[in-house]
Amino acid sequence: MDIKSKNNHILGMLILLLIATAGTACIMALYPWLRQQAFEGAENIAIRAGGTGEWSGYGAEIGDQYYVFDTWRVDALVFWIASAAFTMTALLAFLTGLNRSFGLTRSRLFSMPFELLVAVGFCAAALLNEFFGDIQSLVWHTVTGELRTELMEELYMGYGPAGAFVAALNVTVWFVCLLFICWLVVSAQSIFTLGIKRWFKERTLTGLFLLWGGRTVRNTCELIETIDFREDSTKRLLKIVGVNFLLLSVISCFWFFGIFGLLVYSVVLFFLLRRIYSNLQGKYQIILDAAGKMAQGDLDVEIEGGLGIFEPLRGEITKIRNGFKKAVDEEVRSRSMKTELITNVSHDLKTPLTAIITYVNLLKKDDTTEEEKKEYIRILDQKSMRLKSLIEDLFEISRANSNNVTLNLVEADVVSLMKQVRLELDDKICGSEIDFRFHLPDERVLLLLDSEKTYRVFENLLVNIVKYAMPGTRAYVEIREEKETAMISFKNISAVEITLSGEDITERFVRGDTSRNTEGSGLGLAIARSFTELMGGAMDVSIEADLFKVRLVFPKKRASEAEEWD
Repeated sequence: MDIKSKNNHILGMLILLLIATAGTACIMALYPWLRQQAFEGAENIAIRAGGTGEWSGYGAEIGDQYYVFDTWRVDALVFWIASAAFTMTALLAFLTGLNRSFGLTRSRLFSMPFELLVAVGFCAAALLNEFFGDIQSLVWHTVTGELRTELMEELYMGYGPAGAFVAALNVTVWFVCLLFICWLVVSAQSIFTLGIKRWFKERTLTGLFLLWGGRTVRNTCELIETIDFREDSTKRLLKIVGVNFLLLSVISCFWFFGIFGLLVYSVVLFFLLRRIYSNLQGKYQIILDAAGKMAQGDLDVEIEGGLGIFEPLRGEITKIRNGFKKAVDEEVRSRSMKTELITNVSHDLKTPLTAIITYVNLLKKDDTTEEEKKEYIRILDQKSMRLKSLIEDLFEISRANSNNVTLNLVEADVVSLMKQVRLELDDKICGSEIDFRFHLPDERVLLLLDSEKTYRVFENLLVNIVKYAMPGTRAYVEIREEKETAMISFKNISAVEITLSGEDITERFVRGDTSRNTEGSGLGLAIARSFTELMGGAMDVSIEADLFKVRLVFPKKRASEAEEWD
């Protein structure tokens, strides 16, 4: 329940209390008028010794006089006043409970089942009918002042305290009666706020019993459906239950003497169950020991012997063991790759930096000629650009791996992008002595991609072919549109033997040229793979002898999905 609903609920409860309070105040306000009606027409009768006078009414000695009052008049007035107060209270309570915002019918205080509510109502009506005479008597004794007089004489109370006690007693009686009517009416009218169907399910014992019975039957049916009566264990249990039923039936036929047979049967059953339990405990201990060894690092543990009902756990433990071994192998491989990464990045950063320092020192010499200075500056410019490119690639792959890249997804034509990359790299392609064969469709292939990142992916893969493909061979670039995806493939013959797997070669600072004589940073394929996966595609690298293949697969998405995908 949120704060607003809780506040509304409290407000509804306060309204009910105010209704009961207002009803009580109205009744108490009529007490002076009832006192006037009680004394109206009273007669002053002289008391005669030994007299046998009789009258119909109520007599009270007030001062030195004896008065006679007609009680029927006040009793009738109290009845009609109480009836009007109860009716108005019930109506106001009904309207308050009908307001759904108060949420009174959802409270546990007003959620008594209907059958119990009816029983409480009948009991309350009977008690009220029985008790109403006492209420009328209480009112009568209050308005005539007799109750105050009794308190003053019997309990020696003062005039003021006795009057206050009498007033508090009347207020309490009427307030409790009116408050009970509020509770009874609000509890009963939940049928209007919950609806008949929900009310029957939640607020009647019949509905609750039917729901419980339905759930029990449904769960039983589902349990029976899950039992495979073809299993040996199920058949064995059914046989045991059947034999047990027959034995108990035979033993019960012997009446008194069957008690001794039952004792023997119980002893045999105890030792049989104990044996079964010991067998299960032993097999469970085997599984527990295997799990303990695995927890201590022994991943080559084997579970020997039969496990009975625990046999399915053998396969699961084997899966867990294999998963642990795979995780350990991955961790060892990751640590090895981290060490190799540090070595490679140190080598790739140190090589151009060392050259820069060397040629800067040469430029500092006084005997350096102008031609030598120009040559040194050219080399410095080349090495510094090489270092800049390496650092930029390093930042690019770091951002890609940390998902700190903002994608601008648009409907891009991958055919036009491939043609643009080919045009930009025309000088390198023509000077590579590699025969590039582009198989591009005539129509556009529109995909939801980041044009800049896709351009970089194509550029890296084409440059990778220029650097590492064998001169005099052919390289194939193909774009093929399928039903739900688009596939871009790159194939070439490697100039050197590739000893790495397709997964390893896309790691950072890993090159197919293990001698590291080429100008590559070892980040081209890693950047291409990271960008491809960020845009929702997949990059697969496969190696067959000297044949190097890269395949990019992008799903087709509509432009309307760009915002959601981003």
